[in-house]
Amino acid sequence: MNESPFKIYNASAGSGKTHTLTKEYLKIILTSKGGYRQILALTFTNKAVDEMKSRILESLFEFSNTDSVTHASPLFLDVQKELDLDTEVLRKRAGETLKDILHNYAFFDVSTLDKFTHRLIRTFAKDLKIPQNFEVVLDKDLLLNEAVSRLILKAGQDPLLTEVLLDFALEKIEDDKSWDIGLDLIGIGGLLFEENHKKQLEKYGSKSIADFLDLKKLLKTRIAGSEAKMKKASVSALELIKENNLEFSDFSSSYFPKFMLKISNGGFDIDFGAKWKQNFDDAPLYAKKCDESTKLVLDSLHQDFSILFGLIQNAFSEYSLLRNAYRSIVPLTVLNSIQQEIKTLQEERDQLSISEFNTIISKEIKNQPAPFIYERLGEKYRHYFIDEFQDTSVMQWENLQPLIDNALAGYDENGHTGSLFLVGDTKQAIYRWRGGRAEQFLKLTSGQDNPFVIAPAVKMLKTNYRSQAEIIKFNNDFFQNISQFLNKPVYNALFVEGNKQLQNAKEGGYVEMRFLDEDDVDDKDDLYGNAVLETINKVDPKGKAYGDICILVRSNKHGVALADFLTQNKVQVISTESLLINSSEKVRFLIALLRYQSMPNDPAVRYEILSFLSKGKNKRHELITAHLNQLNTFLANTYGLDMSFMRKQSVYDGLELAIKQFDLAPDNDVYLISLLDTVLDVENKDGAGVQTFLEYWDKKKEKLSLSAPATSNAVRIMTIHKAKGLEFPVVIFPYANEDIYRRFRKNMWLPVDPEDFNGFSTLLISEKKEVLQYGAIAAERYTEEEQKMELDAFNLLYVALTRAEKALFIISKKEIASNGAHNASHYSGLFIHYLKEKGLWDGNQEIYGFGTFSRLEETSLRAPKSVPFQYTFKNRPGFSILAAAGSLWDTERETAIAQGNLIHTILSHVETKDDVEAALAFFSRRGDIPPETFQEVRDTINKIVAHPQLKPYYKEGLIVKNEKDIITQKGKLLRPDRLVFEGNEVTVIDYKTGKGDPTYHQQLYEYADALEEMGYLVARKIIVYSNTVILPEFI
Repeated sequence: MNESPFKIYNASAGSGKTHTLTKEYLKIILTSKGGYRQILALTFTNKAVDEMKSRILESLFEFSNTDSVTHASPLFLDVQKELDLDTEVLRKRAGETLKDILHNYAFFDVSTLDKFTHRLIRTFAKDLKIPQNFEVVLDKDLLLNEAVSRLILKAGQDPLLTEVLLDFALEKIEDDKSWDIGLDLIGIGGLLFEENHKKQLEKYGSKSIADFLDLKKLLKTRIAGSEAKMKKASVSALELIKENNLEFSDFSSSYFPKFMLKISNGGFDIDFGAKWKQNFDDAPLYAKKCDESTKLVLDSLHQDFSILFGLIQNAFSEYSLLRNAYRSIVPLTVLNSIQQEIKTLQEERDQLSISEFNTIISKEIKNQPAPFIYERLGEKYRHYFIDEFQDTSVMQWENLQPLIDNALAGYDENGHTGSLFLVGDTKQAIYRWRGGRAEQFLKLTSGQDNPFVIAPAVKMLKTNYRSQAEIIKFNNDFFQNISQFLNKPVYNALFVEGNKQLQNAKEGGYVEMRFLDEDDVDDKDDLYGNAVLETINKVDPKGKAYGDICILVRSNKHGVALADFLTQNKVQVISTESLLINSSEKVRFLIALLRYQSMPNDPAVRYEILSFLSKGKNKRHELITAHLNQLNTFLANTYGLDMSFMRKQSVYDGLELAIKQFDLAPDNDVYLISLLDTVLDVENKDGAGVQTFLEYWDKKKEKLSLSAPATSNAVRIMTIHKAKGLEFPVVIFPYANEDIYRRFRKNMWLPVDPEDFNGFSTLLISEKKEVLQYGAIAAERYTEEEQKMELDAFNLLYVALTRAEKALFIISKKEIASNGAHNASHYSGLFIHYLKEKGLWDGNQEIYGFGTFSRLEETSLRAPKSVPFQYTFKNRPGFSILAAAGSLWDTERETAIAQGNLIHTILSHVETKDDVEAALAFFSRRGDIPPETFQEVRDTINKIVAHPQLKPYYKEGLIVKNEKDIITQKGKLLRPDRLVFEGNEVTVIDYKTGKGDPTYHQQLYEYADALEEMGYLVARKIIVYSNTVILPEFI
């Protein structure tokens, strides 16, 4: 029986999905010449694309060099078995296919979904009346902020818009909130970029501002009506109490009359969660001390009070719904206006937001015949691979269906259909907020909601190849145990059946749970920081394997706190914040220089520049004070930077000049390179200009970042979302106490009767627990959303606990009530529940271990070799007059001076005689040493360091300072060529070329005086003349 061409692989964490995808891909391209041209493989990140491409090409290369099954990889053997090919045939085909792909690499289509949709839109740009060269906008926040700012600036021009915005500001003031409406409009404007809200917002697209204002008036009227109903019922209750000569004290704890009195006085901020309210119909109303006659009166009135209480409950439900909807009406009123501003901005700049891609395809392209789309693309795909399918949005999946359906339904010349391979895991769906729908994959794997005629073959990848045995065992057991807290049966079953992974051959592994007592701690960040530090020292006491450790956090806030704490404790870290370009003090210094160009009189900017330049120097304050008002002179005299010249350059050239003059990049500096790349990008898009760049920088500096280096011996700190798909030898999961039901200002759309709400069929409301009181439909929607929240929280926990290969450390909160009960609505409660189920929980125990702990060996990660910074800046004046005749006529004197300066520079990189060759190699690579003079320069430097009188000052074990600044008491800056320290004694050495000069002596005496002021004893002062003969002069 033939297998279905539609395959779904259910791939739990670490189950070898990349291996499976690569195998299926290879099977197609090794049985069909040029088959890779008919395959479209889609995934979600550029990193995943690179990994898949590399895996395919490396596998083909390895196959092409495999001449015997005894030396074959498992993948080779799998492919050979399934294709039933001879070793030599498979080897030959792999070599030919590899060569074909490399020669036609553009047809090797492994891409992100966003890139593919981008390509589709580019293809149809003319049809869609979109500029062919449109720029893709990735930063929606920047675009939205600009649109909202432009809209607010229109207040006063458009009367209707002005009325809306002014009323909104006044309402906020009345509610004791800031009058600033910008944040509210940005918040509601964010819905325009979210796929989850697209369909609902389309219904609002035809509504005018006047329609919204009418709805607002209606809501306001009905809110007042609900208040009147509650007030009337409360007054009736109080009158009954008075008519029957009852006192407040006659009621149990006076609850009921006080409640009614509050409402009668206009207090509508009420809830019905109190026990007496929930049991109102059944529990007695009277206080225990009441006499029998009073009890009889209260019992006789109980039904009347219940009716009034019920009226208030019903009116309050309506009141709460109307109030909830009213809060979003004004922002929604201007939503169409915000959208129009966004559209105008994009048209002005030939831009298109990436968030619009799927919508455009859904509306304009997907309904075109598939052959027509293929023809326009210039490709015809017959085989589709979609990785991480659980994170595919509904619209993305719907957009791909026509193309996939065409491939599955059609036959090639050999009578074969196309194919579809989906790979995913519902338990790792953690991007619902970005449009991902876990339920979509869940329905497909269970045989529901299949859009194709062909039924899928669902395969479970059962073995975990990532983690060691104890970690696999723990996760299987833990998630099966806590699955009972998922209230939706299908989600419950998912975690029961999906956590039966088979172990691989890797024995060992360790899992540790630790519970911290937060109750009496002022600084929780320090508490968790110390726990993490202890764990790192336990795992890697020598700090030789930091690169094998990853700390996972739920929020960036916790990541920042841990990064600061660990850095203060001398632990190297790589985190989101440390990778920001703006985290480099050199970058911030260069930005300050740019600000100084445009704001030369700003003392704060001048201080920032001097603060950077004086860092690590003695008498730092005196230096800053002395030059704060003569900064131009200081920069020119000390560093050779002419600010007037820098202002005439482009931003890029000016910054590169500054990098050179301040020697900011003796080696390659990725932060500086990234800054220059950013400058170049802005200059190309928005034009040159300091102010233009600074405006861009101020908006984007908190987002511009480097990619994390693959090889670095530093502890990584990242969010769980960013860690998805990755694995690490050791994982530490602190702050492991997420509230499963925590809502981040979520909104939901509630269906309503259009006749009751001026033609509006849905209302946007905040997702609060009170929604359960809004009626059956609202309660059903709320419960459904709550169950999704449970799944998302469990999925997030699953991703966090399945990244580890060798050891997993969970650091949570000891959250337990005085009666020993745990809180299962938090992660800590789930951990404690598990330990209780296993009979391990002890309220006095802090740490629980599973498996055998072993320390890490030294990491194999190595930092890449440093490459010298490459300068492209050239001093390009229109013309210049050379004062030195030798520069024109190449006299011996000028050549000697140039070579003397070169030797002086090279010696600044030499501390001992062993440094000479490295320094020569460095300057030779930079092109500073002409090849024809290289040997002469080497000989001169070797003569200096080996000179009998100078040799003692270049030996090992001395403390040497080359070219280091000294600030005198008067604030003067001195820079001796070389200082050699032995105890409290110091020798001063200066290098000169040519004949002696009395000023040289004076210069050394100045150095000596400054050093003696610092408390040193100047033992020797030496001038070294580097002419044909090396001549040291002791003065």
